[in-house]
Amino acid sequence: METGRRSFFSSLVVTLVGLKGQFPGQTRQGQIPGPPQIPDASGSAAPPDMPVPRRDPREQLRENQKNLRRDADRLLHLAQELKEEADKTEQTNVLSLSLVHKAEDVEKLARQIKGLARAS
Repeated sequence: METGRRSFFSSLVVTLVGLKGQFPGQTRQGQIPGPPQIPDASGSAAPPDMPVPRRDPREQLRENQKNLRRDADRLLHLAQELKEEADKTEQTNVLSLSLVHKAEDVEKLARQIKGLARAS
């Protein structure tokens, strides 16, 4: 029984090694295939050695600051709506579903603002 397994596995290994060269796209050991070339709008592929232009850090900070102010204004508006709806709720045992959704929106926006502030 033991020799049967050995011969089976050895023949399996020999078969797999023989088939290794048959499949296209296989690389040698240690080589990592590069990303596929994606053509731009003109239909030609960009050369791989062309560096991607970096954005000006000052411009990126300005854009982050603009987004931060816009999101902070939106957060203030959502928080005011949340407060108004909470004031309308008379029962203390039950919260309305819209109140919970607004609270989740406020929380999500606050996290987004926190991420923008950290990036700046």
